[in-house]
Amino acid sequence: MLVRELKNKQFTITFAERESAEKIVIGVVDGSILIREREFIFAVNDIEPAKKYCISTLLLGAWGNFDCEVWDLSGDISCLDDFSTINLRALLLASNELHFAVASRAVQLLEWKRSHMFCGVCGNPTEIQDSVNTLACIRCLKPHYPRISPCVIVVVTKGEYCLLARQSNWADGLFSAVAGFIEAGESAEDALQREVFEEVGIHIKNPVYIGSQSWPFPSQLMLGFMAEAASESITVDGHEISEARWWHCDNMPSAVPPPSVLSGRLIDRFLTNAKRSETKKSDVI
Repeated sequence: MLVRELKNKQFTITFAERESAEKIVIGVVDGSILIREREFIFAVNDIEPAKKYCISTLLLGAWGNFDCEVWDLSGDISCLDDFSTINLRALLLASNELHFAVASRAVQLLEWKRSHMFCGVCGNPTEIQDSVNTLACIRCLKPHYPRISPCVIVVVTKGEYCLLARQSNWADGLFSAVAGFIEAGESAEDALQREVFEEVGIHIKNPVYIGSQSWPFPSQLMLGFMAEAASESITVDGHEISEARWWHCDNMPSAVPPPSVLSGRLIDRFLTNAKRSETKKSDVI
């Protein structure tokens, strides 16, 4: 199976095909991933029935000895035997981190290509520049690069408590970290202070960067932080946030994001640190 051949193989972003490399393909249908028997990475022969629906292709990179490309599929694929689709949010929970990253790259690049078919300066068509992964205007040569929107996400702590919030359109009982976009002219730290205060009315201090995650909904890069509370009284904005609470490490919400999501990893980090602190206190006593 192809997935076994790719196991432990590195994926590298490249912008030019290798002459001797075989191709593997990811199919995308209206932002969802084409799958068959729970797999979405195909040898060219295995995805051949879908080729008639392919309206464009893009090289994603090199995966082991293979060149990996994405096919943009358009039309009714229901007649394709044994094939179906899965959206990225479901794939996030069903695949490993590398597979999800490559799939999300496929969806994001196709969306970039679709939304930049014409130059925003002069209105003429653009064309792909394969060697640099750029869309350039055929007339004024203005380059158009894939869009990435940086965001911050933070778990605010107060000793054995952390602040988690929920939006009104989320599933019942689901709470997560506070997050928001970085505005023009802001540093990540500035955005943390502003977003947390705007959404829940809390001032923060001592932010510590933890890690990042590509978040293709539609094209964010999430920068994860832990921070300490510099105030306690919560005031939700009533627009993005419908509820926010201080949660004790022994009494967390019934639903939080999984560890496959950056917010889930931040929450796990808080719990680990809080439990370690409790253990140290009990040892002293």
